[in-house]
Amino acid sequence: MKTAQMEMVNIEQLVPDNHTYRKLKKQLDFNRIAKSVAIKDSDIGAIGFGKSRLVMCLVLQFMEDVSDREFERFIAENTAAKWFC
Repeated sequence: MKTAQMEMVNIEQLVPDNHTYRKLKKQLDFNRIAKSVAIKDSDIGAIGFGKSRLVMCLVLQFMEDVSDREFERFIAENTAAKWFC
């Protein structure tokens, strides 16, 4: 007889309290930065991830010095980066 088991995992618990990304997120106001950058909303009504999330990902990409393709893999493999963005 097969049994199925499910475990609930909270990403907040997977990222240590003293992680660099947590410190950065506390220091920077990404909503304020997103408002100061002229990022235009979509004219076709497509729903995106939000301007502040875009700015967070761009900052992280700059910090880690990775290309766009490398950043996609970095986000997929790094739990702290998923939490940050």
